[in-house]
Amino acid sequence: MPNADDIQNPESEDITETPINVLENLSIPDNFNFETERAVTLSITDATPFVKYEVFAYSENSNTEEENISDALNYLLYSGKPYDGELNHSFSLSSVYDKVYVLRKDGLEYTSEIITITNNQINFKSENKSSSKTTSTSKTNTDACSICTDNFFLNSDFENGPKLPNTYTITDETNVEGWSTTATDNKIELWKSGFNGVTAQNGTYFAELNANLSSALYQRICTSPGAEISWSVWHRGRTGVDNAVVRIGENLATATIEANMSTGKSEWVQYSGTYTVPDDQQDTYFIFEAVDNGSYGNFIDNIVITETVAGDCTSVNNKMYYPSELTNATLAFEDLWPYAGDYDFNDLVISYNIQTILDAENKVTQLDYNYIVESIGASYTNGFGLELEGVSPSAISSVIGQNLTEGFIQNNANGTEQSQQNAVIIFFDNSHINVGISNTISIVFETPITTAALGTAPFNPFLIVNKNRLKEVHLPTKATTYYPTTTTIETSGDVKDSDGDFKSPTGLPWAINITGEYRAPKEKVIITEAYNYFAKWATSGGTTKKDWFLDKNGYRVETNLKD
Repeated sequence: MPNADDIQNPESEDITETPINVLENLSIPDNFNFETERAVTLSITDATPFVKYEVFAYSENSNTEEENISDALNYLLYSGKPYDGELNHSFSLSSVYDKVYVLRKDGLEYTSEIITITNNQINFKSENKSSSKTTSTSKTNTDACSICTDNFFLNSDFENGPKLPNTYTITDETNVEGWSTTATDNKIELWKSGFNGVTAQNGTYFAELNANLSSALYQRICTSPGAEISWSVWHRGRTGVDNAVVRIGENLATATIEANMSTGKSEWVQYSGTYTVPDDQQDTYFIFEAVDNGSYGNFIDNIVITETVAGDCTSVNNKMYYPSELTNATLAFEDLWPYAGDYDFNDLVISYNIQTILDAENKVTQLDYNYIVESIGASYTNGFGLELEGVSPSAISSVIGQNLTEGFIQNNANGTEQSQQNAVIIFFDNSHINVGISNTISIVFETPITTAALGTAPFNPFLIVNKNRLKEVHLPTKATTYYPTTTTIETSGDVKDSDGDFKSPTGLPWAINITGEYRAPKEKVIITEAYNYFAKWATSGGTTKKDWFLDKNGYRVETNLKD
């Protein structure tokens, strides 16, 4: 009797080999499908302009909360900004995690919260909201991306603030529309034109950088990566030559000096320049900072900030990751379906990470599936593909990175497979020439779609058995693709899946998705002899030892695993 992995045509062979009793005799709950992940929804409500969120998977493996948070920062799930005050996402999360760590970044101000996931819901509502002076703008912004063609800098000549006497006032920054100060007392000094013989450069009012303290005045504005921004400011000394700098950048700490201003007291002098917004920078600080120490000096007025060249809206990206930014999940297949395999789950092992790229409205524009074929334990020439259930082939603009060499896959011009009702992407059709090679499949969408419409990872991955396009192996209970009809259920021999749900009569799968790193067992080593807690996890219906696959003390039998 040939070994299971060596059988090339099981339909014609006498498949009477007794299955591995250890696994066949496990008592597996009927409704358990060997999932190591679950679908969760993330809902954030926060109307604060510019605020950014990062959401991390959080576990309590260490002795202190500080250590747990430090570890969580390695498991980023989402990074981005709410749109119109709301953020709603559907995504997959490893069953190992019952909590997330939510980090809120408003400029240089950070707040955070550890949230318990309840009924697969992550809900966060921020009561923090910046002063209303930053909530309005004259910037043109009609497509949820920061295309700025008007003067979108607020209160550029300091006219929108408290009514002044014929002298000056020192007032709280919240009273001056658009402007903030680095002064620790939060005070801004405004002068009225003509006081002490100084006439405003434009309008009635102007500002002094140093109110009670040497400081800077600044605004944070929404920008597009790649945009070219023209800026100018009028500067004047108070009692003699005053010195200040113009700094521009992503935040107060990292903004770079774009101009040095050194001006006497007799007249206003204009300083100007251009600034190109770097990649991934979605908001920009314009800072006018005093160099001289003291409680007076450095008048500024009539600041003009104009976007002269529009940025690239497509580069305004929020991102979502599975299983997290820096970790991989694993798909492991047995390829003798519908017959019993040897349960070493190494016929095809794919390690992968999915990055979902989102636009400013948090809709999906691109899916990057980064993968490597880690192991092949079969002589079959197997292929691999992915179905996006509920997503039409026409919703895909292009697919980049496929490796098709065997000639039996027929694709549409956009890279999706022909004759399919849903978008089906075949990654490769010969696993043997892909072993050990890192690759990326980029799926670009014609029009952005919601994460709910996309579905959740791992979507519907499948193995194509030995170049037979009509024979697919899927995760438990997942449907075969439409091409050209559903896979025919075989009836001859010792068939173990007569109903086609990819589960044996005792509930065993032919494919599993593991939300972490997985080392395949050696040939003919059943998975329970390589992973000590696999059986306990399976018989509990996934409620016990959810982390059975991790490289923890006593979890793995190293001598039974492939290198």
